[in-house]
Amino acid sequence: MTLFISLSTILAFLIFTWVMINSVEQHFSERDVYDLKQISSVLENIIKEPKKSEAQKIEKLSDILTSYQNITALLRDGNNNILYHSSKGADLSAILPSQYPGAGKVLLWSGKMSENEKHSTMANKNTIYRIIETPIKTSENTHEAPYILLTAMSFDYHQHYIDTLKVDLIYIALAISVLIVLIVLFAVYKGHQPLRNVSMKIKDISSENLDVRLEPDRVPIELEQLVISFNHMLERIEDVFIRQANFSADIAHEIRTPITNLVTQTEILLSQSRSNDELKEVLYSNLEEYNRMAKMTSDMLFLAQADNNQLIPEQVTLDIRDETSKVFEFFDAWAEERGVRLAINGDASRVKGDPLMLRRVINNLVSNAIRYTPGNMTVTAHINERERWVDLIIENPGTPIPEEHLNRLFDRFYRVDPSRQRKSEGSGIGLAIVKSIITVHQGKISVASDAVSTRFTISLPKFSD
Repeated sequence: MTLFISLSTILAFLIFTWVMINSVEQHFSERDVYDLKQISSVLENIIKEPKKSEAQKIEKLSDILTSYQNITALLRDGNNNILYHSSKGADLSAILPSQYPGAGKVLLWSGKMSENEKHSTMANKNTIYRIIETPIKTSENTHEAPYILLTAMSFDYHQHYIDTLKVDLIYIALAISVLIVLIVLFAVYKGHQPLRNVSMKIKDISSENLDVRLEPDRVPIELEQLVISFNHMLERIEDVFIRQANFSADIAHEIRTPITNLVTQTEILLSQSRSNDELKEVLYSNLEEYNRMAKMTSDMLFLAQADNNQLIPEQVTLDIRDETSKVFEFFDAWAEERGVRLAINGDASRVKGDPLMLRRVINNLVSNAIRYTPGNMTVTAHINERERWVDLIIENPGTPIPEEHLNRLFDRFYRVDPSRQRKSEGSGIGLAIVKSIITVHQGKISVASDAVSTRFTISLPKFSD
């Protein structure tokens, strides 16, 4: 930013300087041409005077030119004989007739001093002159001009001023450029101070103090949205860290329980001699724990695949009502044992997806619904079709879930009641698997709970021919 602003300002100043110098040069050029034509006109009128002799005209011509320090004149007759040449200034006799600029035109010519000024220190230095040629007729009856007047004006005086101006402007430009760079550096430094302050605060944030938040009202308005976004990002990161920490603790707890059971039962078994029936009973108990651990491992691998986008569902057209009926048939005996009724409302609705995965989703939701439904009450599946979606709602009456827990139900190993131990309630990641499966099917899942019932709603894209 400093480089860009400095270069832009310096470039603008250099362009202004260039325009200014060219304007001065143009002004002097126009003024010199005007003055040169005026003086040439005066000299022409003197030579045209009919009542004076040629010697008198030349004498008057010399008197007038003496008052001009930077004007030189040369007068030739029709045979190119020099009748008059200024004693000071350029040696105009070196200009051949073929080099004359033409009547009324101005020529830039570089020449040396005349023979009369060979002793001058400027004698060997070329000087720039503006020259104008004036053919002079002494009578209107003649076709040829008997005199040719060359009038020259030295450009040295103005050139010296312009050169001095250029040098002065260069020094001024350098000084101003340095000043501009310093001012811009200071302005950028002060302007970035709030950003440096925010950067220092961010630098101090680590995994141990993710609860730190920046204050949006203490930064400039340009950084306010950045600080708000950063705080939101910190909230998400903190939430991930907390979930990760809880997840590690939960999975350690879930694995520790069956391992502890296995170790305890094995130690008891080895403490004394046992009969074959007792050995079989312990082995069956151990087998249950092994199956529980195997299921938990399988579920964790499934979620790991989902996290790495490795779940590729089979795309098959299926009827969501038909799949729900199959799951209900599977749980019919268990529901009857618990005194819970199962019911389906809604017509056949087709979606596209993996039958095994979607059946696993319905299985998890229905098993949870049966588990938490009081006896003599009904678990109901509602199937509704919308414009582009098919909704499957698994509803069960029972104790409502507090609102603060609803958004966390799909977290792995999350417990509404942390004190409750899962003995036969599964691995604790069933709802996390449900959400992963619905996500890979481009669907949505939500939960609502009140005093009447708890409702899990699955929305899947409707299949269209």
